[in-house]
Amino acid sequence: MGFIKADRSQLNLLGYSISDFASSDQKIRFIVDIVSRLDLSSLFARYSDQGGDSYAPDMMLTLWFYAYSQGESSSRKLEEFCVYDTRYIYLSCNLRPDHTTLSRFRKAHLDLISEYFVQIVLIAEQEGITDLTHIAIDGTKIKAASSPKQSYKEDALDRKINSIRREIAAYMQRCAFVEGGASDDLAIETLKEEKQHLESIEQNLVKRNNQLKERQKTVKTEYRKNHRINLVEPDARSMKQLDGPGYNAQLAVDSRSNIIVANEANDQPHDRYQFSNMHQKAEENLPSDSKRAYTADAGYHSLDQLEYIEDNKVDGLIADQKPHHRSTNTEATNIQTIQKEKRKVERKDFLYHEKEDYYQCPAGDKLYPKSRRKNYTTYRARACAECPISIYCLSKKSKRKLLYRDPREKLAEKMLNKLETDQAKQRMKMRATSVEPVFGNIKQNLGFRRFNLRDLNQVKGEFNLMCIAHNLNTMFKLIGNRRLAAFIYAFQSKINQHIAISKTKSAIYSIFWRQMINLLLRRKFAFV
Repeated sequence: MGFIKADRSQLNLLGYSISDFASSDQKIRFIVDIVSRLDLSSLFARYSDQGGDSYAPDMMLTLWFYAYSQGESSSRKLEEFCVYDTRYIYLSCNLRPDHTTLSRFRKAHLDLISEYFVQIVLIAEQEGITDLTHIAIDGTKIKAASSPKQSYKEDALDRKINSIRREIAAYMQRCAFVEGGASDDLAIETLKEEKQHLESIEQNLVKRNNQLKERQKTVKTEYRKNHRINLVEPDARSMKQLDGPGYNAQLAVDSRSNIIVANEANDQPHDRYQFSNMHQKAEENLPSDSKRAYTADAGYHSLDQLEYIEDNKVDGLIADQKPHHRSTNTEATNIQTIQKEKRKVERKDFLYHEKEDYYQCPAGDKLYPKSRRKNYTTYRARACAECPISIYCLSKKSKRKLLYRDPREKLAEKMLNKLETDQAKQRMKMRATSVEPVFGNIKQNLGFRRFNLRDLNQVKGEFNLMCIAHNLNTMFKLIGNRRLAAFIYAFQSKINQHIAISKTKSAIYSIFWRQMINLLLRRKFAFV
């Protein structure tokens, strides 16, 4: 097997070449250049030397990269663009692959996209557009390709299985009647085929029902009854934010350049345990740097993740969902303050004495350990009956104040103290203006609100393509603007060397070149 020749510089019989379709400042030339810098040896190795010629894999990869960077993920649309859109004609070298070939290429090599994603990130770092020292982590939910109408709860799935079984029994009875000599509207062969088809449906439904029961064990008890499974795409989970099946998409973004440095798609409905996963992926993708810092919003806050940060010495910040639950004060809240404000007594109003292991309440009472479990210790007050603020502290059914403390609670208190510093506040502001706009660009500007491919492995590959699309657009803008600025500076410096010292000429040239520079900036030339 060879490859169909794809040469963009070859002259046509009429005297033009494919390269004439693309000016030097277009994004298509930039993406062709980026793909030429990738190590595609593993991709080429998948092609055999036997059989007919194939389309060059680097050309096909370039087509998909550009299509996703334009917000287009349909293979049929891409086939159409390769016929009449000069940009795609340039990228495909006027070879016009059909939608089946394009779709097969994407599915067959999705597992390699993560490798090319990392290579593109490293190219961005080599170009000097970012130093990769501050990484922001966040997540969003993206709809699955499957319809929510195919999602069933356990009771609905049981009814569907019973209904199919009744149909199977009816076909079995009809087959028995026909074999006994009775007449039927359908031939015996057709009846048996229909019965076999129903049996395969039943097997699939039973399999999905077993999967649903196993997955219910990982869900909180109060949510198990309403937990659903999608018959077509069981990997996708029903998520409240999507009103249907979807996936949790995670990003780690460089705050300086908005370049995505790591990504992940999973079926978890929340972000509570995702910080460690994203940190590990980012560190695998990037060159080692002891100064690298990470930030995440309150959705990632859990004692497990704080323990991970502490054990691995990560410079990480995770916002706290419940700062009022932390005992970070140096002294207990004054009792007069609570009486004056007439507010509920919160956990932060109690002062924890770590050395003596007790809590001190605003009224001065001490809460000592009542019992110790593996995951928490219970602290109980002694004199609540006569306390003047008991109406603000105790519930109607409680007679004594109880507090529960996890052995790792000090990690949350340490993180909250860190969050109160000016440097931490500045880092959290940077997080909000880096990773969240990236999701806005992917979902709003590029239009990726739904996956086209099914199953978790394919979804991960497609999400890598979405992230590559964002990175290519960002790199094109940043590298183009940087080269434009360097060009203007060098051009202006060279002209100034040849300008006469005369005040009149100097003033005229100054006005002229100032207008030229403004014109260039307005047109946003990118010299790539």
